[in-house]
Amino acid sequence: MFWALRKEQLCDPRLCPDSPGDGTRCGDCPLDKLDASEQSEEGQLLQRALEMQTALRLGLTVTLGEIKVDEFQALQVLEEERDRYEEERSRK
Repeated sequence: MFWALRKEQLCDPRLCPDSPGDGTRCGDCPLDKLDASEQSEEGQLLQRALEMQTALRLGLTVTLGEIKVDEFQALQVLEEERDRYEEERSRK
């Protein structure tokens, strides 16, 4: 989750010494690894938590009985990471 909120800091193909030079990513690009992790079971869980958080911010209501335990825990982690990210940004 940490790097998902900071994608822009992971790679810039124009600055990467291993990039092929045509604006594409190198073979060991951290963004490719992040993309792959987002397709994993854990990544899909975090995606559901992001979608749920968006729905809640839009005013939809959900009870604890309607959320799986792992989804609720993912929402907690997401909220903590988002708070850290916002704190980082406010210090800059």
